[in-house]
Amino acid sequence: MALAAARRLSSTSSAAPVKLSEIFRVPKNRSPPPHPSSPFGYRKTPSRPAGSGSEPPPRRPKPREPWEGEAGALLRRLHEGRYLPGPDFSSAPHAISPDAVKAAAERFGNDNQAVAKWLSGSDLKKLALFGCPTVERRTVFASKRLRAFFNIQEDKICSSCKLRSSCKFVNQEVPRHNKVILSDTMRIISLFVLDAFPKELQVTAELKASICKLLKDTISLSS
Repeated sequence: MALAAARRLSSTSSAAPVKLSEIFRVPKNRSPPPHPSSPFGYRKTPSRPAGSGSEPPPRRPKPREPWEGEAGALLRRLHEGRYLPGPDFSSAPHAISPDAVKAAAERFGNDNQAVAKWLSGSDLKKLALFGCPTVERRTVFASKRLRAFFNIQEDKICSSCKLRSSCKFVNQEVPRHNKVILSDTMRIISLFVLDAFPKELQVTAELKASICKLLKDTISLSS
């Protein structure tokens, strides 16, 4: 027994001494526990919501700025003639749909075709040479018929049109009529006075004066 005790004492004393650094060792960081919503067992970092941070907010379309005097006169005439049912928007032209107005203006033109022969040819030609105020099909062909009346070639207008890339009717010819179709003219004019044409198109002071005169004469001659 004395021999066994001596052996135990010898083995204890011969063991390597414990280092001080091991006593105060800082435990290593452990990985976070698996998260049930992650397919790989780790919590996902939440993504930043769209539109946050330094991204600029989406640009809003510029509000329309109707030509007050002309837009009001057109809406008043259409309302009085019952082409535009409902309230009179002549004092608030920005509040009415341009689509409703151009359709009403077209009906007005159909009923007052006789007025067309008294309108200024030079002003009508300036309107025709400007091109189309939109790429919407019905208005495009109204503009083409006006150009055809003045024998203006489509490629001359379409080649420099700023709406060419989005138009489906580039250089497309239409039959020529031997008269100015007032419903076409009124449809075109209504978009200008309501400021319902693309901002890429620049209306010159000369063209604006012609449009205003055409509208004024049409209203006066149809009363």
